[in-house]
Amino acid sequence: MKLLLIGGSLVGILALTLLSRLLGLGEEARIVNEDHALAVAEEIDDGFAPVDVAVDRAGYAALLRDARGRLMLIRAHGGHFVGRVMTAPFKARLDRDMLTLEPDDPMFGSVTLKLGMAASVWASRLRGEGKTDHG
Repeated sequence: MKLLLIGGSLVGILALTLLSRLLGLGEEARIVNEDHALAVAEEIDDGFAPVDVAVDRAGYAALLRDARGRLMLIRAHGGHFVGRVMTAPFKARLDRDMLTLEPDDPMFGSVTLKLGMAASVWASRLRGEGKTDHG
């Protein structure tokens, strides 16, 4: 009797695990490429029309700029994405191939993007636009 109860519980747990995998539950959100980042930006703010995109190498975040020079920062939040159109002042720090941005919204938190060679290009662009307080 106990063996049957344990076996039934094990089968139930395995069935729930399989069902959650089939539904994609518990997976971390990732930005797979620039087109995906553009689609996410459109969902966050349909008035934001990016002309330049940088995606974190691990896919956890993206930085986008529109023709007016506004910046949108997108990051993974569990199985979804959150984003903010950033307003000055905010902090930006360059550390080799990583760019860390700290929006003025403390609830959003800081985001580090591993951008490779593009990190210095984006940092220069931010500095040139005078929109950041570089740390």
